[in-house]
Amino acid sequence: MVHVVLRLLNRLGNALPRQVRRKIADFPGVLALAERLSSRRSIEVTSPEGYRLVLNPLLHANLLQAGRLESYEPELRQAIATHTRPGMIAYDLGANVGVFSLLFARLVGPQGAVYAFEPEPNNYACLAATIRRNGLTHVHPSARAVGRVSGKGVFDRRGGAFSGRLVGESSAYGRTSNTTTVETTSIDDLVRAGLPAPDIVKIDVEGNEGLVLEGMAETLQRHRPTIVCELHLHLGDSAESVLKLLDAHGYAVRSLSSTPASAGSTAPDPFAPAQERQIIAEPRVY
Repeated sequence: MVHVVLRLLNRLGNALPRQVRRKIADFPGVLALAERLSSRRSIEVTSPEGYRLVLNPLLHANLLQAGRLESYEPELRQAIATHTRPGMIAYDLGANVGVFSLLFARLVGPQGAVYAFEPEPNNYACLAATIRRNGLTHVHPSARAVGRVSGKGVFDRRGGAFSGRLVGESSAYGRTSNTTTVETTSIDDLVRAGLPAPDIVKIDVEGNEGLVLEGMAETLQRHRPTIVCELHLHLGDSAESVLKLLDAHGYAVRSLSSTPASAGSTAPDPFAPAQERQIIAEPRVY
């Protein structure tokens, strides 16, 4: 009976636009009900790299609709594939269930390493299970949220497993009642503590892009990693503030879509037509 209910909810949920699904999940009790219905239930699908990806059949139903996932965020997938080579150190910030952690794992190989950060508990459980299921000893999961500083922070689980982000007193992001306290860290603190500096960083942190970049200023200056970043324009910093920050560190930025990215311009925000846009930033060559 539970399987029938899950399948029905999957079909109904995926018939709705993504933003509508998130708004529904914000209502008190919706996520708790979904977690109870899907508790301790998991399925496996094959990733494009041939790994077994562990998913919660209700909370991650959106990924089930992507078939074998080859068509899931294709521009981001192509950018990662183009800029990642064997032996590299990759950071996946906002790893969710590990779709792109698995891509990094295949590209860097056992001689490289992947550090995957995901503070949302449902997502992290699937991420960790996927890593164990595939014996990926060079992929290292962490439940910490990456931001500006290390310590503890309030994490709003808005949208359940669809999204979530750090919120604070200065945040313009209206919080829901579905919050929890998580450990936080910054990239600079991790590197200072001995974690290998990244060669490439994927950032998908639901509007906290500016906080993450501020917390890796030293890493940007000293180690010059490639940055692949999703801008959530309706949730946090404006595109212009993120672009200016990258420009100040000597990075050239371009959009992964056909819309060009530019910093320091008084022209309208080049990302204004969409709520989410993906960019790639690389150190300028002088």
